[in-house]
Formats: sequence, C-alpha cells, structure tokens
Amino acid sequence: MSWLRRVTARFPTVVLARRNLSRATARTTLAVVAIVIGVVAIGTIGAGGEAFKQDQMEAYEGFGGTATVSPVYHMNDDGDIVGGISDQDVSRMRQATSGATVHPVIQRWDTVVRTSSGETSPSAQVKGLAALGTFYEAQSGSIPDSWRQQVVVGSRFADNNDVETGDQLTVTINGSFERTFRVAAVLEPQGFADQLQADRSVFLPFDRLSQLEDSDSEYGSVIVRVDPQTGSISEAAESLETEFNTRRRTISVSEVQEQRERFSQTFELINQFLIGVGSISLLVAAVTIANTMLMTAIEREREIGVMRAVGYPKRAVVSLLLAEAAILGLVGAAIGVPLALGIGMGLNQFLVGDPLAFTAAGLRYVGLGALFGVLTSLFAGVSPAWKSANKRPVEALE
Repeated sequence: MSWLRRVTARFPTVVLARRNLSRATARTTLAVVAIVIGVVAIGTIGAGGEAFKQDQMEAYEGFGGTATVSPVYHMNDDGDIVGGISDQDVSRMRQATSGATVHPVIQRWDTVVRTSSGETSPSAQVKGLAALGTFYEAQSGSIPDSWRQQVVVGSRFADNNDVETGDQLTVTINGSFERTFRVAAVLEPQGFADQLQADRSVFLPFDRLSQLEDSDSEYGSVIVRVDPQTGSISEAAESLETEFNTRRRTISVSEVQEQRERFSQTFELINQFLIGVGSISLLVAAVTIANTMLMTAIEREREIGVMRAVGYPKRAVVSLLLAEAAILGLVGAAIGVPLALGIGMGLNQFLVGDPLAFTAAGLRYVGLGALFGVLTSLFAGVSPAWKSANKRPVEALE
C-alpha cells in the first residue's frame, strides 16, 4: 500500500466525498469554476490595487518633509479677482520658515511647445522649478545642476510626442519669446498623485523663465522643504499660516505627508469597494454550489436513506456532504490562487516594473480570496447537508 493510500485511508469520509463528486463531473467542474472566478476576482483586484497604489505612491518619494503652498484668490469690491504669490510673499515665507528651503514654482499658460518635427503639443505644461533634481529622478539623460539652453520633460509628454533625450523643442511664450532648447532628461513616470503633474510638463530653466515675468512676479505655487533631521515641516506650515492667514486667508498650506495619507486612505476605500464588487462572484459561486449539493442530495436520497437505516448517524451524513463542499472550495482555491498571483505578477510588471513586487497587503488579499472561496463553499453546503441528514429513512426509501 502506497503512502498516499495509507494517508487517505485515515480519512474515509474524504475518500467517499471525492468519489461522490467524481460521479457528477459536469456539476463538480462548474462549481469549481465558480469558486475559481471568485478567488481570482478578489485576489487580482486586491493585489492589482496594491500595485497601482504602490506605483502612485512613488510620486511622493521626492517630497519628504515638504509642504505645498497655493494662493487663495478673492474678489475685491470692484469685482476683480485678486490674490497670488509674489516675490515679496516668497521673501516673507523664507523669513517665516527660518531654516526651510523655499522653492517658488513658475507656471505659464500662454505657451506653445513644438517638437523638432514641427508638431505642437497643446497639453504641455511649461514650468520652472529650481533644484528640480532634488524632487525627481531621470528616466533617461541627467538633470543638470545649472542649465540655460536645456529643458527637462515628463515621461508622458515624451511618450505622446515621441521625444527623446537630445531632441530639440521650441518653446514660444506669450507670442514674443521663442527659444529652442535641447532635451537634457526625461523624468521617471510620476502618476496622477504627483504634486506638480510632472508627467505632462516641460521644465524650463527657472532663471530663464523668471526673467520673462514682470517686476511683481506671481507664482503658481511654492514648495517649502525642511530637513527632518533639523526641523519640522509642521512647525513651518504653522508659521506660514500665522504669517499669511491671520487676518484673511491668502494662502493654502498642505503638507505632502498629509496628502499622502489622505490619498492612501482614499485608495484603500476604493480598493475595498472593488473587492466587494468582486466578491459578488463568490455569491454566484455559493448559489452554484448550493444547487450542486442540493441536486446531489436529491439524486442520492435513497442512498442516504439506506445509510441512515443501517445506523449511519446524522453527523456522519452532514460530515460527508460538507466534505464534498469543502473539496469543491479547496480545489477552486488551489486553482484560483496561482491564477491570481500570475495576473498580479503581470500587473506588477506593468505598473512598477517588477513582477515580484507584491506588498504584504496584496498577498493578504490573495489569501483572503482563497479563504472566502472555501468558506463560501462550506456555507453553501450546510443547508442541503442538514436537510438530507434530518430526513427520516422511511421517507427517503419511499
């Protein structure tokens, strides 16, 4: 007797349940497929959602210990919109946040960007930010420390316009300024969570762009950075609020860490909602298995009646039918987990460039899908098993 037979001989109920399932191959296969779909749906949505979240969170990596400052606009008595961040405001920010680094961001909306082939890019956002290399990394080329005749472009801009490092771009601003720049670097993809939406941007030299502004320059936003070893970004944010918003709210200060946490919580809720939608497939699986077990109980009514008549206890009948349901769930989970992991590896490769970049939460969702698959199968088998076990033998044999 082989070791497998010796092991299975210790669990006669499981052997009998497997034999019973093999007598109805089509129904068994459909029930297993339903469980597989449910496990794959939950596991893939969970693991894929975590991969997407991981991809988007990379946009915050270069912004540790930073806060973004945006202007708050108001309407004056004449009905004009007033507000903005000027050079004087930037100086006040530097004084209020002693020890912090203040980086104003210039953004121009009156620009036209043309590639070397002569095509224009209407969605390009032309910006200027000093110390660009401290916030982003280059996908190709390198971000120069000092630059006047070069530009750095975002990954989506480069892909959409077939632009590579070394190509030339012609930038026209306000119809009067027109210069041709060489692309020094293409940035790593940042995702939609990026503070400056760098993926669609063309970064010009900050000094070159600031020379085009008038004497009372207005900036689109300001990035305040504090070294966590020597200061606190929260204290810097409070100082800015006190300096600018005591009488009237003129700026909005948002710590990047808070934005990151809010984004993470929001995405977690969305992921759980999608998993809830995916778990509907397990409800379908439960109905399929309940139907399978019910049909099995009806077809084997006389067989179960004979078992009860010769002294087979109710508990043994319930155990047998639940063992059949458990086998369906275990086989469905055993097939569904590798499929979910395989699809998750594909999503990891696509989103983060590493097929094995599973997070603990992503693997937990795959395990959760398998657990729900087995539990759903067991739950669906309880009612048919209980009804069959409680039927009187004389009624079953009629």
